Formats: sequence, structure tokens, C-alpha cells
Amino acid sequence: MNILVVTLSNFGDVIMTTPVIMALARKFPHAKITTVVSPRARNVLQRSQDIHNIVIYNKKAPILEKLKFIMELRKRPYDLVVDLRNTAIPFLVSCKKRTPLFRKFKKVNMRDRHLEVLGMVEKEVPEPPPFQFFNQADEVFALRTLDAAGIKEKSGWILVAPGAASERKRWPAENFKEVIKALHEQTGKKIVLVGTLEEKPVADAIASDLPGIVGNVCGELLLSETAALVANASLVVANDSAIMHLGFELDTPTLGIFGPTDHTQYGHESPNFRIARKEPEECGCNSHKLPPAERNCFHGLTTRKVIELSLELLNESKAA
Repeated sequence: MNILVVTLSNFGDVIMTTPVIMALARKFPHAKITTVVSPRARNVLQRSQDIHNIVIYNKKAPILEKLKFIMELRKRPYDLVVDLRNTAIPFLVSCKKRTPLFRKFKKVNMRDRHLEVLGMVEKEVPEPPPFQFFNQADEVFALRTLDAAGIKEKSGWILVAPGAASERKRWPAENFKEVIKALHEQTGKKIVLVGTLEEKPVADAIASDLPGIVGNVCGELLLSETAALVANASLVVANDSAIMHLGFELDTPTLGIFGPTDHTQYGHESPNFRIARKEPEECGCNSHKLPPAERNCFHGLTTRKVIELSLELLNESKAA
């Protein structure tokens, strides 16, 4: 059986599609799964033992490259095509069954919606097992990088991701500094700053004022290597970003900081997950009345609330 899954473009969005891949792998354990993903987000999927082929789609590629992409997909017929981007791809390949082009969703949360799309073609969708984002080599390299940054512990640190793909989703760096100081003072734990190379200036600004407390590996790790650190952390504190979604999928206690983006769409619900936010109506900015792409306010979310929720997650995980 051949299955084609068309995923999304950004790290965080692709992470939220991995439950679909794992639900398919559980239901059809002998199937060969091919995924379509953007060049940048390939790192999310490359360690999976359940994906047999990864095909790269670059929307900025010239037309000839796009034709080669379609010809690559047309090399084999598919029994099932699950398109989470809602593109023309399912109609350009040979397949027995495909997800519909026109969809009416019952769910609000994007992760749930991806599983809902799968449910439109498969009546019985099993509970997805965890996705494998990293391997042992990733873990070894991540720990060596951490050691070089001055963090000798092999686990139990607090992971902080102060960046995000969009600058408007970044809670102020000064606020992260206050939270880091308080969490270190109250728990004695070291703090590890993670993120992409583009987010490194934010992490550098935080780390420069917190010597001896913070290990800064922002921009030095692949996503799979960062995932290894997430899996071994005692807590993840992150903006609405790929790191936040990784924390949830790996079942690490995670606090997601929300301001401009909709927590009902991009947040999560579980005993190990908390959302830090303030109601937009309590803020005088009126940005909640703007189109989503123009919002940039955290509505007065305080460091005190983030600290309280972080300690709550740490204490509950200890009790468990």
C-alpha cells in the first residue's frame, strides 16, 4: 500500500501534522508513506522510521522544477492521498482515494483539524503514537553542544525559546530575563536558550545579562537535535512556535506564551501543557479587532503569571 501525505511549510505547522502520519502508520503498519514538505521543514520529518520517502516542494522554484516535482510523485500510484495543504496535488497523481477539496470543519484547533481531514477519508482513525523527531546521534551532538555552552547536566534543565518565526509573536526579551532569573532562583535549575539562527540575536541579548545561569545554543542545532533537548528538559517555556509544539508532542511540561495568535487554534490541551495569556478585552490596544496578520500585542501579560504557571507545571510533574 502506498500513501502520500502533503504537509505544510513552516516548522511548527509541520510538527502539528505529524499525528496524521503516525495515525496512518498505526492503521496501515505495512504501508509505504511518502511525504511532501518544504525544503526548510524537511528537518522535522527526516528522522522518522515510518516515512519511506520525502519529496521536497519549493513553491518559489521555477516552473521546470515544479514539473520535475510532479513527475517524481507520478512515478507510483497511491492508494490514499491525504493533502493537509488543500492543493491540486491529489488530482495530479494516480490515486484510489483522496481527501476532498472542499471541507467543512467541526474543530477549531489546527492539530485537531489535520486529524479531522484524515477522518474525511478514513472512518476509523486510531490514536496516533508519538512521532520520532530525533535519534541517538542527535542526542549525543546536542549534549556535546550544551556542554560547550557551559551546561554539564544531561537532563532536567529548563528550556526557553524566546524567539518565533514572526517577530510579532515574540514576548519581550526583558520579560524572559525576569522569568529566567526567578525560575533559577526558585528551582536552582540551569536555563538553556534554543531557537533558530534567525532568533539568535534575541537569545544573545538575554544570555549576555545572565552569565552562569544560561547556556545559549540558539542557532547551533538542527530541529532534530533541539528535539532531543526538549525531550530531556524538565520544562519548556516558549512563544507560540515550533519549540512549543515540540514540547507538547514529546509530552514535556510546556508553557506556551500567547499574544497576537489565537490560543484556541494553535495552543494545546493536556495535563503537561499550560497557556499564558491575557484577555484582549482587558487591553486598550484594540488589536483583537484587527486582521490576525496585523496583531502584535500581548495585552499586558505579566512575568508573574508566566512564573506562576511555570512553577505549577514543574511541581505537578514532580508529583507525578
